[in-house]
Amino acid sequence: MPLRIDENTERVIDQFITEGNLTTGALVDFTGLSRPTVTKRLDRLHAAESIEYVHEPTGLWRLIEDPRTD
Repeated sequence: MPLRIDENTERVIDQFITEGNLTTGALVDFTGLSRPTVTKRLDRLHAAESIEYVHEPTGLWRLIEDPRTD
């Protein structure tokens, strides 16, 4: 199933490109989105293999590839 890129997903991806590796909490702070919204986008990006955990206990994520370039 292809990844659906909506406005909120765009905001999350843009933060990875701007800031690099980010925690879930940092994404909530930087994007202004709710934690459930950010978590849902991270789950979708992870399922699409666009991001990976750098350190799971702290929720640190890394963008592997920008899915918008496909």
